[in-house]
Amino acid sequence: MRIAAHHIKGTKENDFSEMLHPSPAYEPTCAWPDDCMVQWGNGLIPATPFFEAFPVGTFIRGEAPTIAEAEQKAFEKYQRDLSCDHIWGRQRPGGSLYTNGAGWCRKCGGFRGKMFKPIVELGYLRKPLTRWERDWLENMETDHEMNAHMDRVYPNEINERLKSQRLLRVRLNLFGCAQ
Repeated sequence: MRIAAHHIKGTKENDFSEMLHPSPAYEPTCAWPDDCMVQWGNGLIPATPFFEAFPVGTFIRGEAPTIAEAEQKAFEKYQRDLSCDHIWGRQRPGGSLYTNGAGWCRKCGGFRGKMFKPIVELGYLRKPLTRWERDWLENMETDHEMNAHMDRVYPNEINERLKSQRLLRVRLNLFGCAQ
């Protein structure tokens, strides 16, 4: 296992960390894999002892009355994760839907940060025009005097206005007008 640098005496990370919030002395006892980084401490609000492990591709946290017990809880979660025949989903057990690509096992509650491709929200361009947007588009398409005035007063914004007009026209053609 690799211990986080802020726990190793004499490192610049430890010097900085100790200035902010001294971490309790602790020596991990569980058989974490060699490529797993670990860290521990007492939470700030509330001050709950915790132990965190970062096996490749995942994150495990244990909380308990002592750091040793927190490590034991985290290691038990790690053992469950290793022995599970995972069924992955985007829904956190008892929680919200993750759209960033993270996945949760529906059996053991295991976590993976990059289990799925992220869900891309299509945004405001994929909806009907509001009445205000419809009126604005109509003015841009029919009020040539206003357009000529805008072009004279704001010559650097001509391309942006044309782009806005095209986007509004596409949205109107694809999704209609809400009112």
